[in-house]
Amino acid sequence: MRLKGAALDRIVPGGRNNAAPTLAAELTDRRLSVDAVRWDRLTFGIGLSYALLAWTMGYGAVLPALRDEIQMSSSVASLHGSLFGICLLLLATVGRHILAALSNRVLLAISVSSMFGGGLLFGFGHHAGLTLAGAALSGAGSACLVVLVPSVIFAHQPDAPGEAFSVLNTFPMLSSTALPLTVGIVVAGGIAWRVAYLVPLVLIAVGVVVVAGRSSVPDALHAEPISLGQLFRVPRFARRWAALACGVLVEIGTGIWAASIMVSQADASTSTAALLTAVFFVGMGIGRIGLTGLLRRRSSEWILTVSFVGVLISLVPFLLGPGLVGRVFGLGLLGLTLAAVYPLSLSRLFELHDDTEALGRAAAIASGVGVTFGPLLLGALSDVVGLGWATLVLPAFGVVGLLMIERTDPVPE
Repeated sequence: MRLKGAALDRIVPGGRNNAAPTLAAELTDRRLSVDAVRWDRLTFGIGLSYALLAWTMGYGAVLPALRDEIQMSSSVASLHGSLFGICLLLLATVGRHILAALSNRVLLAISVSSMFGGGLLFGFGHHAGLTLAGAALSGAGSACLVVLVPSVIFAHQPDAPGEAFSVLNTFPMLSSTALPLTVGIVVAGGIAWRVAYLVPLVLIAVGVVVVAGRSSVPDALHAEPISLGQLFRVPRFARRWAALACGVLVEIGTGIWAASIMVSQADASTSTAALLTAVFFVGMGIGRIGLTGLLRRRSSEWILTVSFVGVLISLVPFLLGPGLVGRVFGLGLLGLTLAAVYPLSLSRLFELHDDTEALGRAAAIASGVGVTFGPLLLGALSDVVGLGWATLVLPAFGVVGLLMIERTDPVPE
């Protein structure tokens, strides 16, 4: 059932009905919506959970060191990141009955416990079997979080879900920025990368428990349950879903392989590459912090279009140079321009229906496609044609994402 009139305005900031509000009214509504984000224990706890997800999934910063340590191929290395996507696909399709049988509070607890346990197993593992097992456990917990959080946010922050998504995404950006910096500094100091990975992992997990351990977690709110097949027949849904998948393909593919690209294509050392990849996450963090302010002035469609164009421009210096400096500049610019793609694609997807559980599963499938095939495709192609040629998949996905953005018309009654 498509949202209409006031219901759409309640769920989506700036949502339109046939009354066609003026630009001034839309901007006022957006300002009120930004101010309506409630920062309580649950909201902070979800943000820290996202930070834990980013830390446990931050394999890109440690893969060069791990590969040198246990001698694994590019395909096996990329599988660590792809296991998250595989878990997303499984949980969003065949695992929906498990999700329906448990409360959101229990599912959040399972998610955080799995991410923490998987991170410990990966960090202590000294051969590929153990590190892959840890990645699978972390991937399952992360998948549960990604599927669950949208419906929790829409139930807990009904007046500003889009802005809440945008601000909450700064938590994983901060975590993703801190990881390569920490690993690079520690490795340069002669200490094992495992120390830099494990100690903050424990601190973030403790923070989640302390902040949100006793919080009340709402269940999803929706009027009419809908199947995924019906959801994809909703007008504009398939295009917005594809744009979300393409954005994740570029983001995760870059995040996992950026350090390896610096090492193999620009002759950077392992520790230097780990440090330099932080510019990608710094750029994303700055972009997502500034996104709520930008939404007050421009439509989400305009921002998303400019973002994808910026992604394509940024990929040129990142993939081609000149030199290490050019690649670092391109990587930082890529993070800045890519920052808006995931939260805006997600919120635009949620505009089109009010069954947040089904929308969460559909969004998880899009993320699963991106997380699975982005790093895995780069890894498999690099074993065949070399990493330099394999990276051409990134601009290809950027072009497809740009083509999927449609002009938004008022939602009919």
